[in-house]
Amino acid sequence: MNGYELISEFDRVIKDIIVVPNSWLPENFRDNRTDGVSLADLESKCDSLEIGETDHQIEKREKDRRISLYASQIASGQEITYLMKGT
Repeated sequence: MNGYELISEFDRVIKDIIVVPNSWLPENFRDNRTDGVSLADLESKCDSLEIGETDHQIEKREKDRRISLYASQIASGQEITYLMKGT
């Protein structure tokens, strides 16, 4: 493991360890199942707000795209060519 990987792993572990109490957070960032939210989860929520889509929405869009391609292959009598994500 080189220095950059070590720092990246340290960063990830720290973000999982530090928990921000729900009382410090706006309502839409709170996790009412627990007493607080980890920095990693907060960062993920902020990232999804910036790009405008959640991980679930991105995955659903990708699945829908592949399904329509498979349907067109079947409609034209072709054998299905399975696609990897993002291709």
